[in-house]
Amino acid sequence: MSAANVSDHLPPADGPCAVERGKHGKEGRQRALMEAARAVFAEHGYDAATTREVAERANCSEGLIHRYFQGKRGLLLAILAHDSEDFASRMLAEMPETDSLEHDVRQMLLWALDAMWEKRDFMRVSVSRSAVDPEIGHVIGHHLNSKRVELIARKLRQHQDAGRLRPDVDCESVAYAITGINLAAGFFCQAVFSLDRADVRRMTEETARVIARGIAIPTDAGEGA
Repeated sequence: MSAANVSDHLPPADGPCAVERGKHGKEGRQRALMEAARAVFAEHGYDAATTREVAERANCSEGLIHRYFQGKRGLLLAILAHDSEDFASRMLAEMPETDSLEHDVRQMLLWALDAMWEKRDFMRVSVSRSAVDPEIGHVIGHHLNSKRVELIARKLRQHQDAGRLRPDVDCESVAYAITGINLAAGFFCQAVFSLDRADVRRMTEETARVIARGIAIPTDAGEGA
């Protein structure tokens, strides 16, 4: 089952989970089931979660889960596909472009700390499932992560075009490195290893400074040439 097919054209997943039978259309019921599943997965883990509890929490028939998503696994895939779009939209809205390369690299790294902390319980489920289910790993890698790489690389190229970033730098490679640091610091350090969040933030800020300094065109470039 393709997660993208399930989540195409779904409205943003916000607001209460519950919907009353017969009073909302298909999209509303799908959204309610996805939000209920997100909460149940986060609370109980994927294996212990049941479609019955998801349906009860969404105030929907359990049969709709199989009709719309073909079961529990399909629900998880649909949530991940939806999150890839939501995450990208939030990045665009919450990381405005500036004319400072260091500032932009800093916000690329620090933004993920808060975003991943907010979703840490559900991320525990999705990351653990990706280790044993190749399709879920594919969705995370080729939908969620690739969209972040694309957005970050585009921001870096804008600095490159403006003469602030070295022309020999491969922006896509740097973007992949940044998203890797995002996952390491935002999820593993904060949610898995339970490191002090202030320490993680301080180390992330220093990492941003080092990266920006390494890829930037020196301000005195050309002087004395």
